[in-house]
Amino acid sequence: MSVIKGAIALSVGLATYFGYFISNNDNPKQLPAATTTAQERTYPQDYFRLPMDIPVAIAGTFGELRPNHFHTGLDFKTQQRTGFPIYAVADGYISRIRVQVWGFGNAAYIDHPNGFTSVYAHMMKYSPRLEAVLRNAQASRQSFEVDFNLLPTDILVKKGELIGYSGDTGSSGGPHLHFEIRDTKTEEPINPLLFGLPVKDTKKPFIKGFYVYPMNDSSSVNGSNVRAGFPIANKGNGEYSVSQAATINLNGQIGFGIITDDMQDGAGNLNGIYSIELKRDDQTVFKTVFDHLDFSLQRCINAYIDYHSFQLNKNFIQKSFVDPGNKLPVYKIAPASGIQSFEINGDYKFEYIVKDVAGNVSSLAFNVKGTNIKKFFQRPAKVGTTQFYWDKENQYTAENLIATFPVGCFFDDFNFDFKMGGRIYGAYSNLFTIHNKSVPINQPYTLLIKPDASLTVPEKAVIVSENKTYQGGEFENGYVKAQLKSFGTFYLAVDTLAPRITPLNIVNEKNMSASSTITFRVGDALSGVKEWKGMIDGEWVLFEMNGKTGVLKHTFSSNITTGIHTLQLVVTDMKNNSSLYEADFYR
Repeated sequence: MSVIKGAIALSVGLATYFGYFISNNDNPKQLPAATTTAQERTYPQDYFRLPMDIPVAIAGTFGELRPNHFHTGLDFKTQQRTGFPIYAVADGYISRIRVQVWGFGNAAYIDHPNGFTSVYAHMMKYSPRLEAVLRNAQASRQSFEVDFNLLPTDILVKKGELIGYSGDTGSSGGPHLHFEIRDTKTEEPINPLLFGLPVKDTKKPFIKGFYVYPMNDSSSVNGSNVRAGFPIANKGNGEYSVSQAATINLNGQIGFGIITDDMQDGAGNLNGIYSIELKRDDQTVFKTVFDHLDFSLQRCINAYIDYHSFQLNKNFIQKSFVDPGNKLPVYKIAPASGIQSFEINGDYKFEYIVKDVAGNVSSLAFNVKGTNIKKFFQRPAKVGTTQFYWDKENQYTAENLIATFPVGCFFDDFNFDFKMGGRIYGAYSNLFTIHNKSVPINQPYTLLIKPDASLTVPEKAVIVSENKTYQGGEFENGYVKAQLKSFGTFYLAVDTLAPRITPLNIVNEKNMSASSTITFRVGDALSGVKEWKGMIDGEWVLFEMNGKTGVLKHTFSSNITTGIHTLQLVVTDMKNNSSLYEADFYR
């Protein structure tokens, strides 16, 4: 019966929610227009306002390339300051509140009647209405970090209503507002600039690099089987060309790549582009468009780019060919492999066309010569002798080690390499080198390492990288087990040290009447802080964590009475080592 009542209540709530905005919105919008083609969608224009009332300066755009992920929204600069009011971009209701030490920090989500959700991240604090709901949730869970959904009738908001203040919380690299628009039903992030937000952009994209890739042992670029980069000239007005002194003779299966970025008005930093199109003799043979993304495919960025080049030089070469395990939705032209064939003599005209959402266009024209002179290359001795496949489960077993790689762990086939080294001081296993860092990982793999007989505290064992960075570790059936997302060199260590607690403004029996907060700096030598719990007179109190500084802060509430009080703070790391700080104080 209670389930039925709950369902009825939710239905009534939804009806009330949609009825409220249909009757109270001066210019109600319809659901988004239907998709026009398999490659394009249309979105409501002028429905959403800007989230802040300050001059627009964009620090990051949708689809911008970042280490291990694509950027999924817009980063609005906030003049290197925090505290600017953030407003609801349209009518809706607060559907989710999330607080993280890292990630989005303080974030709010608004579901809108037109089928989209707006997201506001890295906020300094929430508006009073949201703050009250958040504090109740944190107290009931006795946790600073929370993530919870709300009903459509809990917190209704109108377009332009205050929801919070800009900040620098979570994994933010500086004060700004990270803003997203998502499809409410699928939760896929969509390029916010496709909704007609008034972001001025009169600048054409930049093209900075051009590369040609032989794709197998019988392909060549100017007689070589190695990737070649070619100098390009800026002719002005968005037109680029390959230097006239460069000749490009190709044979076999060939891929192309480009370095390109963009800039908006009002900001001097470089941002991502919207689309890249490659034409061969005026026919489109490859196209990527950053209109929407899939959170589950974020690590596919490492197949989208030349990952090996990124590891060496930290540059983002955007490949115009697709590895078989790369399922990104940004590829719009079939066949999507993008690999071009040059098997006969002939001249070919190619052109890259790069666009931003505002319609500014840059192009790179180049000519190539195809040749039928096929040459087979003796590549350097292959690394490793075990063939791994992107579409199968792979496993490698060695002395005291088992590594299991699930289907879809890789983007392409390769020869796997493994080396077992010696032992370093403080280790409980040999050093194990799992392939090399030039091959990207899509899905986590399982690594099992068997400790030697000197390990007496298996529950404290951890897997660490060669620079002693914690990778995880649970003792199971005689092995230490962890899920890893990269190749490298690993070994076993132990974490038996409790976290550090350093009081910043309190000592035992201090009079805290003049202080509004209690602060500590906490940290851990290896596995990292997992949780903390603060209590005053035996009652849980909220301590907020700043992950970047390691500072825990409790703000006194009005219900702290005059007199003596007892504070307790317990901090625990990932291997369940705990530290306790106790002090009496006066108010």
